[in-house]
Amino acid sequence: MFPAEPVPRHWAVIPAAALAVLAVGLAIAGSNQDVFLLINGASANWLPPALWSAISLSGSVLGMIALLAPTLKTQPRWLASALLAAPVGVLFSQGGKRAFDVMRPAGVLEPGSFQQIGQKLYVHSFPSGHATTAFVVAAVLILAWPRPEARGKAALTFLTIASLIALSRIAVGAHWPLDVLTGAAGGWITGGLGVWLSSRLRFWQRPGGLRAMAAVALASSLAMIFVDLGYPQARLYQIGLAAWGIGGAAAALMQDRMA
Repeated sequence: MFPAEPVPRHWAVIPAAALAVLAVGLAIAGSNQDVFLLINGASANWLPPALWSAISLSGSVLGMIALLAPTLKTQPRWLASALLAAPVGVLFSQGGKRAFDVMRPAGVLEPGSFQQIGQKLYVHSFPSGHATTAFVVAAVLILAWPRPEARGKAALTFLTIASLIALSRIAVGAHWPLDVLTGAAGGWITGGLGVWLSSRLRFWQRPGGLRAMAAVALASSLAMIFVDLGYPQARLYQIGLAAWGIGGAAAALMQDRMA
C-alpha cells in the first residue's frame, strides 16, 4: 500500500556533512559570538517579533508533530520515521545540553545588547533542540519522499523551511550559531536513521500502527492548547497549529474506522 524505499545515501550524507563543516569552521574561527550579533541584529529588520515567534514555535516537538499530523492519511511513513528518530534525537539534544552546559546569549551578553523575543533562557544552549527537531523532520520528508524524481524540488522547499526555523533561534536570542549548526547536523543524521528504521519496522503500514500514531498526534496537538511554549506573541498561531494537528489526527482516525 505504501512503499518504503531505501534511504538515498548521497541525500543522507551531504547535508549533514555540509552543516558539520560549517560548524567546525565557525568553531575554529572563534567567531560564534560575532556571527550571532550580526544575524540577531539584522533579523530585527527582516521580520516582526510575532512572526519570528511563530516560526520558532513551529520547531518545537509539539509543533512539528502537529504539522505532520495531516500527512497520516497519505504518507504515514513520515510521522513513523520522525517518531522512530525521536529517542536518538532527544538523547543527542538533551544529552548534549547537559554534557556541555553552555550558557545561552542571555547568560553571556548584556541585557539590551541584542534582540530577545519570548521566554528568556540562560543555560543549556548547545545544541539547539529546535534546530535538531526541524532537521529531523526535513530529513524525514526528503529522504522518504515518495517520488524520487521530485526529491530535489522537495529538498529545496523543506531545507529552506528547516533553515528558517533554525535561524529563528538566533533571531529570538535563544541560541548561538554553533548551537544551531550542530543541532541541524545531528537532526539530519537522526532523521536519516528514522527513515532507515521505518523501512524495516513497518508498523505504519498496519491499521493498528496508524491508529497509534494518530493517537499520539491527537494527544500532542491537544497538549499544545494548554502548554506554554514561551512565545505569547504567537499564542493565536499556537492554537491554530494545535487545531491543524487535531484535525489531521482525527481525519486519520476516521479514515481508519471507515476502511
